[in-house]
Amino acid sequence: MGEGRDQGGVPSSSIAEPRGLCPDLRIQGVLQPPGSKSLAIRALLAAALSEGQTRITAVPAGEDVAACLGLLRSAGVEILCRSSTEVTVLGRSPASGALLEPGEKLECGESGTLARLITAIMAYCGSASAAHEIHVSGTLRRRFSEPLFEALASTGVELVRASEEGSWPVVLRAVQAPETLLLQAPTSSQELSGLLIALAAHLATERGRSVLVMGGLPSEPYVEMTAGVLGWFGAEVTHQGAEWRVAGPLVAPSGPLEIETDASAAAVALAAACLSGGEVRVPGFQERSLQGDLAIVEHLRAFGCQVERQGAELVARGAPSQPASLDLADCPDLAPVLAAVGGAHALSGGQGVTRLGGLGTLNAKESPRVEVLATGLRALGLQVHATDEVLEIEGPGQVGGAAQDLVLDPRGDHRMAFTFSLLGLVRPGLSVSDPDCVAKSWPGFWQDLEDAGS
Repeated sequence: MGEGRDQGGVPSSSIAEPRGLCPDLRIQGVLQPPGSKSLAIRALLAAALSEGQTRITAVPAGEDVAACLGLLRSAGVEILCRSSTEVTVLGRSPASGALLEPGEKLECGESGTLARLITAIMAYCGSASAAHEIHVSGTLRRRFSEPLFEALASTGVELVRASEEGSWPVVLRAVQAPETLLLQAPTSSQELSGLLIALAAHLATERGRSVLVMGGLPSEPYVEMTAGVLGWFGAEVTHQGAEWRVAGPLVAPSGPLEIETDASAAAVALAAACLSGGEVRVPGFQERSLQGDLAIVEHLRAFGCQVERQGAELVARGAPSQPASLDLADCPDLAPVLAAVGGAHALSGGQGVTRLGGLGTLNAKESPRVEVLATGLRALGLQVHATDEVLEIEGPGQVGGAAQDLVLDPRGDHRMAFTFSLLGLVRPGLSVSDPDCVAKSWPGFWQDLEDAGS
């Protein structure tokens, strides 16, 4: 999309007509979601800090990845080749004395991943001769990462914030990378991931470089993903207890890196097959995937759906036949999809309560997700109990209004739009306002799902 988004996440120049999927669509066949934006952003940033050239293939085209590429160019990183799906990056290795030197402010768009990672990276891999401006847009202006800012300040990084404490925009001056730093009570795994990438870009010291994490770590599989990506570039990450140790530097791999299919987007495709009575195959997964969101296979099975992995493909069919009780603390991005599955089971007359727990990080995402999910599910007539940590879904006391057209507001959040579109496969007359917000992660979502319908 060429339009900017205001603080509410709605396109500033125009709003697209509501759009939805409908119960007469039967989603089937091979469905190919984009590559993982989480992997792509980490790989692009590591490539930018590596010695040599890195070729990355199957790069997704969503807004967050586009923001990452634009930011790297602004930071002085040379992008040698950019096609629709392939990027070649010439690294600027801090281990060899080549620091990042932005000639203009660094724009992160609405990517919380990018904002947190680049803030840590610029603090320890940016030139100390100038101040570096990091800007965000849309809903990200209201999201916070105070533990990261406190960790940077404790090592001498000068931070000037133009908004509330712990948020962006921010202007910082870089310092020499420390051997050890403390991250207290992180609010996001991305805070630790950013610090590990920044430290990995430097030569290992005799004692090594480490981050001590105190107060618990949310969504740890995403840090394991970061460690795996750094391993592609020759760095080693180990952890014991609260200490995460990293040994660099980063060196470009000899062969191309292929970004595998996004597991959280695949979850949407798999759920669409189950809710529509179809059967979908989603290809593009490596044997040893770094994506914790592949837990979607087990979570959909908990609802009674038939889901399996066959080599590089995930295959799904079968409507949800029972409620499920799931702890999603390690994979919170799956909560919206699974809320749709639980809601669909309840709408179909299924008995029992679906309970989704471990949702403590959701309300600090692109929207207050637990609140938005609860509002949407209640609008469908379902009984919903919601706290910051838990979402419980139960069948309606009465079905009244089921035939009425209903437009649900995703609040500018791509994952909320996916959830409400899935519910449209079982509830007639349901559509999503601001359907273009899916461009953040899956620009072709609506057309891809309609093409897969029969």
